[in-house]
Amino acid sequence: MKSAEREQKQSLAKILFLQGMLCKDISEKIGVSTNTISKWSVAGSWQEERAARTITRPQLVMKMLQELDKKITDGDWKPQDVAMVAAAISKLDKQTNVVTVIEVFTKYQGWLAKRAEIDPDLDADFLKKTYHYQDKFINEQMSNTAIN
Repeated sequence: MKSAEREQKQSLAKILFLQGMLCKDISEKIGVSTNTISKWSVAGSWQEERAARTITRPQLVMKMLQELDKKITDGDWKPQDVAMVAAAISKLDKQTNVVTVIEVFTKYQGWLAKRAEIDPDLDADFLKKTYHYQDKFINEQMSNTAIN
C-alpha cells in the first residue's frame, strides 16, 4: 500500500473509530486487517481521544463527586478536597460552551459518517478536512486562543 493511500485509510479509520465503530467493522469497511486498525489505534491514542470526546459534563461531575464521596467514606479526606472539587466543577461550568461544542460536533460527525454511506459528495477527504477544522476550533476554544 502506498504511503498516501495508507494515510487516507488511517485517517478514515480514525474518524470511524472516534464515532464508536468497532475495529472489526472498520477493518471490513476500509480493507485493512483488524490488527492494523488496532495498531493504529494504540499508536495514535484513539481510545483516549474517543473517551475524551464522549464523556459529558454531568458524567465528569458525577465521577468527581463519587471520588470525593469515597474519600469521605474512607475517612481519608481534607477540607481542601471539597474546595478542589467545587473549584473544578465551577471551572467546568465556565467551559460548558466548549463541552457543548464537542457534544454537537460529535453528533454531527456521526451524522456525516452515516450520511457518507449514501452521499457520494461526502468523501474521505471532505470528512478529514471537516474533522481537522473542528478539532482546531475546539483546541483554540479550550486554550483561549480563538480567532474572533
